[in-house]
Amino acid sequence: MNEHDLAKKITQHLDYGTANLDSRIHYRLQAARQHALEAYAKPQHSFSLAWGHSGNGGHHHGIHSPFRTWLPLVALLLGLMFFTYWQTTQQPSDIAEIDAHLLAGDLPLHAFIDNGFDTWLEGSSQE
Repeated sequence: MNEHDLAKKITQHLDYGTANLDSRIHYRLQAARQHALEAYAKPQHSFSLAWGHSGNGGHHHGIHSPFRTWLPLVALLLGLMFFTYWQTTQQPSDIAEIDAHLLAGDLPLHAFIDNGFDTWLEGSSQE
């Protein structure tokens, strides 16, 4: 059985059920169907970006055009500003953590002052 045969059987069953309905119920169902069809036929307004086509041939309504054009750019700039601010506030605490780990490590403090310490660090990082 394919989809067409199944749809045909379903519509026959529904038609049989509606044939035995009271006329008032039949009228109410017909009115509800008409109302649903009218609501479906009404144009749906939805948000679209400035460069998107909203179904009106690409023409924009005068007052909304600048707002829709600049909104994505302003949102991007605000996001970048927030990210930069967050990075700059995190940096001092990261440096403080590195210093704390170095000072709390196994090396004695005079090892950090030693001139050969940089050479030792470079040699140990290459291994």
